[in-house]
Amino acid sequence: LIIIFSLISFVQFGQDTYDIKISKLKNITDMPYICRDTIGEVGCGQDEFWDVIKGKKEIIPFLIETLDDTTKTSAYVPNFGGYWTVADISFQAINEIIKDIPTFDLLGVAFDSEGCGYCSYWNHLRKDINNRIAFKKNVSDWYDGIKDKLKWVKSDETLTCDCKFDHP
Repeated sequence: LIIIFSLISFVQFGQDTYDIKISKLKNITDMPYICRDTIGEVGCGQDEFWDVIKGKKEIIPFLIETLDDTTKTSAYVPNFGGYWTVADISFQAINEIIKDIPTFDLLGVAFDSEGCGYCSYWNHLRKDINNRIAFKKNVSDWYDGIKDKLKWVKSDETLTCDCKFDHP
């Protein structure tokens, strides 16, 4: 009985920790994009973003749950305009944890190779909340189908920006 209670407490503690980390995403003002060397430098992302990344594969289901959270942050989206939402930041975090996510397949739209490129991601999700809801379901279904097949490797390479520092 003590072992079961301890296990339940440990699981609850982990969930609470992830929920707290994810709840801080709405306060982000700077996302990783282009920077020189260090977290905290403009364009390298804030500690709150990188703290979520430290949750590794265990935090992914909690991030997926927020993929329809349209709460806007004050972090500006370079080149495309507008502001990051909690959902966008959560997906960016998942992209920093898992390499080569088939984003446009999951969106159900084509990458705009003849026009603005990645703007098709932003335009599609900003157009209608139902697009976000469908994207969340597609990401969840995709992750459920591949999570046991993923090969987890430690890497110091950042996947979503050109930042050059030790990957959390």
